[in-house]
Amino acid sequence: MKALRWGLIKQQMLVTLRVRALHVLSLGLFVIQPAVFTAVGMLLSHAAGNAMPDLVYTVIGGGIMGLWSGLVFSSTYDITGDRYYGTLELIVGSPTSLTTIEAIRTLINVLTGLFSLGLAFVAALAIFGYSLQGVNFWGAGISLLLLLFSMWCIGVFLANFLAWSRLSGSFVDFLEMPIAFLCGFMYPIRVLPGWLQTLSGVIPIRWALQAMNESLLGNRDLPFLLTHWAMAVGISLVFLAITGWLQARVHDSIRLSGELSSI
Repeated sequence: MKALRWGLIKQQMLVTLRVRALHVLSLGLFVIQPAVFTAVGMLLSHAAGNAMPDLVYTVIGGGIMGLWSGLVFSSTYDITGDRYYGTLELIVGSPTSLTTIEAIRTLINVLTGLFSLGLAFVAALAIFGYSLQGVNFWGAGISLLLLLFSMWCIGVFLANFLAWSRLSGSFVDFLEMPIAFLCGFMYPIRVLPGWLQTLSGVIPIRWALQAMNESLLGNRDLPFLLTHWAMAVGISLVFLAITGWLQARVHDSIRLSGELSSI
């Protein structure tokens, strides 16, 4: 059984990687768009009188933006494609649950998004000559892992959300920039008004990203980091619990109607 499950995971990962590699949209999401955001951030930084663009909130922030954009659109477009080609009902009716399929797809989408972040990091070191002296490496590493976990949980949630209702696609299309704004992808979260900071607290990405940014800036305050890590994990698990509820709704609906196109 374990071999069968690993075979399923391996096959799904290979298929998803091939689709991403051959899709022009992937190039735009994971390479061109992050470069554009970083370039705009550099221009604004230069206009503000800074000789060098900020490492965390301009260069790395552009990579995080690419990671998030790639996750949102690739995870949601997967379900849209399944619905369009008529395979969504087959996936839901198969022995392997929809959540398992989407968990594997979303994992690949998150790992593919790391390409954007890696490009931004390499550019920061090779082109701009940034020094990593004083960086809290262990804090940044743990925070990055929790950031990827948070994005994975949200990606699985969004995919199941679209499977439950095609109308939710209209809502998901508007998530890219508001989440980036609320979570402070390219600026410190503390510059937002208090009520917006409170609102962003329900998004696990905000907590993991803030911990990573502070670690890159040299913060070694363990209570601060532990609090943010705990919030990121706790809220992410809430999203996973909601995903389980959505999956139950999807299966109930398809048992009644025999198809998902009417939802």
